Amino acid sequence: MLVLLAGCASTPPVATGPTPADVIRSGDANGEVHWGGQIVKVKNLRDRTLVEVLAFPLDSDGRPLADQPSHGRFIADKQGFLEPREYEPDRLIEVRGLLKGFTDGRIGESSYRYPVVISERLKLWDAPVSSARSGPRISPSIGIGVGSGGTRGWGGINIGF
Repeated sequence: MLVLLAGCASTPPVATGPTPADVIRSGDANGEVHWGGQIVKVKNLRDRTLVEVLAFPLDSDGRPLADQPSHGRFIADKQGFLEPREYEPDRLIEVRGLLKGFTDGRIGESSYRYPVVISERLKLWDAPVSSARSGPRISPSIGIGVGSGGTRGWGGINIGF
């Protein structure tokens, strides 16, 4: 007898050190970080690009979990030009790099102090994956079969989930 089992489980968030909100509270913007989230906006400068990111926890693959509570915002500072059409708002991004101080900015009418990450590695992710929807998918179905087996006819009805 052969038995096959399959299952799905949501991917738990990984520990990535202090969050951007923790760094803002502590005032200590030093050390390596592995953060990610959704791109808010991109600003190309002469020799580098600044990416404003709304931070979210990361799953074990480094994908931002955009359906979880936000961890604040940060700026990813990357040497060179990044194409704004690729690094567009709402796109998920993973960032690894070194914290290098703060920059002051605004969110609407509010002042905001952004931790700045000198980015060593950026990774864009496809559309968000909701951890709330990562369980089994249930879809009811009904099937009816009719056939002929020589002189005897046979048929059946199936209801499944």
